[in-house]
Amino acid sequence: MARTECRLIVAGTMLIGTTYGLARFAYGLFLPSMREEVGLSATLAGIIGSGAYVGYCLAIVLSALLVERFGPRRIAVTAALIAAVGMAGIAVSTQAIWLAGAVLLAGTSTGLASPPMAQAVSRAITAPRQGRANTVINAGTSLGVAVSGPVAFIATGQWRLAYAAFAVAALLNALLLLISVPRSCASDTAKASDGQVDGLWRPRALTLIVAATGMGMASAAFWTFSSEVVITLGHFEQATANIAWILIGVAGLVGGAAGDLIARLGLNTVHRGSLAAMAGALGLLVLSPSNLAAVFVSGALFGAAYIMLTGVYLVWGIRLYADRPAIGLGLPFLMIAVGQIVGSPLAGYLIGSRGYLVCFIAFALIAVATALIGYRTTERAAFQPASTSP
Repeated sequence: MARTECRLIVAGTMLIGTTYGLARFAYGLFLPSMREEVGLSATLAGIIGSGAYVGYCLAIVLSALLVERFGPRRIAVTAALIAAVGMAGIAVSTQAIWLAGAVLLAGTSTGLASPPMAQAVSRAITAPRQGRANTVINAGTSLGVAVSGPVAFIATGQWRLAYAAFAVAALLNALLLLISVPRSCASDTAKASDGQVDGLWRPRALTLIVAATGMGMASAAFWTFSSEVVITLGHFEQATANIAWILIGVAGLVGGAAGDLIARLGLNTVHRGSLAAMAGALGLLVLSPSNLAAVFVSGALFGAAYIMLTGVYLVWGIRLYADRPAIGLGLPFLMIAVGQIVGSPLAGYLIGSRGYLVCFIAFALIAVATALIGYRTTERAAFQPASTSP
């Protein structure tokens, strides 16, 4: 693989790790400390968490459209800068309203980040390598989650310091993106301006929309409240929740193999198996919250399942939108976030009214129901794994 291709993959993986792993999902890891210091109820914490998803939805629609006109570099760098500003805002927030606004701003960076990387890969990396490149970059979420855990150890009780460090990391990533992501191609910009691309709606897009929404909803309870389950029901210290969070990230790196697994086993097999693992993770955590081994296995199962599923929907979407990769990635990722917008406050409500057990079992059943949805196509979809040769 050429040096420029490797540099693009590294920069893209870092962007996804910074925006998704740090700017978005680290909120759940630091939530117990935030709630104690800022004074948040479970319901309000869920609403604030959903604010990041709202920002994500708005941004990913905008990003998927703008990247075709302005090119991937500008949008990717903008995503890193917005992540930096949002996380700096979280670090200095002293009231719930300011915290909510900063979480919302940080959440928009995730929406901006993914479409330009899909577009950059389609333009800068040869076709046989694109599947693996996309799923490796997508697994950057796990890298960010894994990094946030040790940071939580180092900055025990100092979530403001942690977010300040995350903001600095986002600024450094912006510089790397500036020198790694290719400029827009003149012919691509001309096609977007002249409307020389197919429309947004494609056959069987509805199936993808429903599946991605269901997965997003099922995952919301774990992302937002799993650390609280470990501490509140399991009676463990914050350090245990941090270790479980690290395991989520490390196990999620398995998701980088999504492209190869889909090519070997088929998209439906990987999709359904991953949703079954997610349901198992939700159930195991709440049924055995005081069993340390069960807590760690639950975290590992969830991390691997979630990133594998995002890789599945990435491949699924790009199959439907081969001529518009930014849209092909943007649509399913948008619907994942829509599911999380609904799921996060619903989980907070269920926890407040019915308890953690009812909440997590209900969300496990959502994952099971989503597994009934399958990918079908009237054409033979060719997805070849990347060659390992240089």
